[in-house]
Amino acid sequence: MTETTKLDPDLLVDTDWLAAHLGDPDIRIFDVTTVLVPDPELEYRVEGDRAGWSKGHIPGACYINCQDDLSITPHDLRFMLLDPDEFSARAGALGIGDDTRVVFYSRTQPFWSTRAWWSFYAMGFDGGMVLDGGFAKWEAEGRPVSTDPCALEPATFTARPRRDVIFDKNDVLAVLDKPDVAVVNALSAEQFTGTGGMTFGRAGRIANSVNVPYAKVCDMETGEFADAQTLRAMFDDAGATPDRKIVNYCGGGISATLGFFAQKALGYPDVALYDASMQEWGKDESLPMERD
Repeated sequence: MTETTKLDPDLLVDTDWLAAHLGDPDIRIFDVTTVLVPDPELEYRVEGDRAGWSKGHIPGACYINCQDDLSITPHDLRFMLLDPDEFSARAGALGIGDDTRVVFYSRTQPFWSTRAWWSFYAMGFDGGMVLDGGFAKWEAEGRPVSTDPCALEPATFTARPRRDVIFDKNDVLAVLDKPDVAVVNALSAEQFTGTGGMTFGRAGRIANSVNVPYAKVCDMETGEFADAQTLRAMFDDAGATPDRKIVNYCGGGISATLGFFAQKALGYPDVALYDASMQEWGKDESLPMERD
């Protein structure tokens, strides 16, 4: 594999690029900001933020709620990917078609944009992009902001699931002892070691997994990704090298999409996401875990 010097510009776009392409007829833009509210009973509640979108968005942008629009609801586990037929129907209703290009951005944590991007990528869509720096960078640069309603015509979307990037617990179990696979925990170092932070059933990590915290992959304040050299070094140090299959996981399949996206943007060929992540694994006593 040829070593890249920067992240794939066909996946990670900057504000200059988006400003230059706002009028392109095949471009769709979506604010995908979703809100997690701490809850002592549920760990957290998931809420949409259409109200935030309505107060100001990139011109032409519509709104997606990552749970209600792109996930199975209701479900015992949060943010589980829809089945292909339902995903196709919802994507088409949102105005996303097979031949469109879509830029996803967040007004808060950048992992919402990569979760939305991953959902479409997992369904075989290659037209997805993420806005580096999100809405905050766009607004800070004094670029235009709109309060106009969303107006997209329905489109035809054809899901072609990439099964090799969507892992369930049995898939993870099957690769835990394989030397050519790296299972990567995207949570904080404290959560990984089991010494602090939010837990999902049991403290600690999936047995034999390694740690690359999502907040080092992408800055949570600026929403901007680390540079390619830094990212590659972090993944290499953890053993998540491009010659291995990489399986990413976190608490609920959201923050780990930052690592997945970065790996694809670096050109890594074989990358997966454990969609249910620790919200399932940590609560199943039969599944192997470790802690320091």
